[in-house]
Amino acid sequence: MKDVPEELNEIVDAVLSYRPESKNKKGVFMPFDHKHFVPILKGKQGEFTALGNITSTEQIAQFTPLIEVPPIPLTYYPGQDHGVTAKTIDEHIVGCAANLADAVKHLPCVFIDGVYVESEDDLQDGSSPIDTVFRVLREKGIPFVPVIGLDRVVDYADSVSIAMNLDGRGCCLRLFEADTDAVSTTLGAQISGLLNAIAVEPNQVDLLIDFGPKVPQKGTLPLLINAVPFLDEWRTVTLASSSFPPDMGEVARNSVKQMEREEWTTWNSLRVNPTVKRIPSYGDYGINHPVLTEYNPLTMSMSPNIRYTDVSEYVIAKGQAQPRKKWADGDPAKEKIRAQLAPSVQYPKLAAIIKSHAAWKGKKFSWGDAFIDKCSNKECGNATVWRAVGMNHHIALVVQQIATLP
Repeated sequence: MKDVPEELNEIVDAVLSYRPESKNKKGVFMPFDHKHFVPILKGKQGEFTALGNITSTEQIAQFTPLIEVPPIPLTYYPGQDHGVTAKTIDEHIVGCAANLADAVKHLPCVFIDGVYVESEDDLQDGSSPIDTVFRVLREKGIPFVPVIGLDRVVDYADSVSIAMNLDGRGCCLRLFEADTDAVSTTLGAQISGLLNAIAVEPNQVDLLIDFGPKVPQKGTLPLLINAVPFLDEWRTVTLASSSFPPDMGEVARNSVKQMEREEWTTWNSLRVNPTVKRIPSYGDYGINHPVLTEYNPLTMSMSPNIRYTDVSEYVIAKGQAQPRKKWADGDPAKEKIRAQLAPSVQYPKLAAIIKSHAAWKGKKFSWGDAFIDKCSNKECGNATVWRAVGMNHHIALVVQQIATLP
């Protein structure tokens, strides 16, 4: 990491002189306490739909999503083991930024992380992918806070510095589980070096301690939190992790399975621990696994499923994968079986199962719950829509849980 605050100031001045209105102070970031939710989203269309359908003013004020700019999607061809990029970087970033802006235009502020695109080539106009995302959001009046980590490339750090100067909202420092291994040795020096390089003070920074798919141990977590450098100085502190499975393989077909929300119970144990010097806000990955995996539709089959969050568990209702067309091969009996296993036929049955489960919160609880109710007796939805349904319900539930904590 290089220390370039003077050079960055020159760049910022040049940008402002070219477009004075770009110094947008709208939506100055307001610090939040531990009764606030930070869902980490993968920037998929289903998640954008989930966010767009959260319209309660009270709910909107109680969560701030961190959205990862997704990598370029892959296309798979017969005979190839690995996919190839389906779009140019220009097509991907411009489209993604526009969809993102539309999904969050009603939210007070969002965290934006370009971790998946930081090493991609520049766009044709010479701007980096993350610079383009920031520019689109800025032009559309979307308040955002840029996210940085300890190991980001220098150009990415420069982009975050410029965004901080243009928008005046500071940044979010995202530490991963591996970073915390040095919490008692070199982590403080690493953080100080980064903050000096991008010219920002801890009180302008939101610290996110992200354990990803490894939920921290309840016994050692208080000690780790107390050892975090500059603990009292950060603008906000959030703890995130996820116990959601990487796939539905461990759920038997045509069944319902309940799984403990370990990240929720772990955070709650931390919240009531009197030895903790600062209670962090709660973050998770919703009904998604933290690690992106490749899905090849030519060789892999997806079983229709509905993911529903309860107070302390995930409830997963799973059907079975529809056989491919070549399986029936014109056989009328097999064609009938295949038709009965169409996702549009299975989803209403799965929705009815969720409605009959003790976890069901009622059709008025959220947009997602209303969709489940509507589709329990009507063919509708696909995998993307149902991911939106599950995430929308999840955010509504967690916001309610946190708001009603003593």
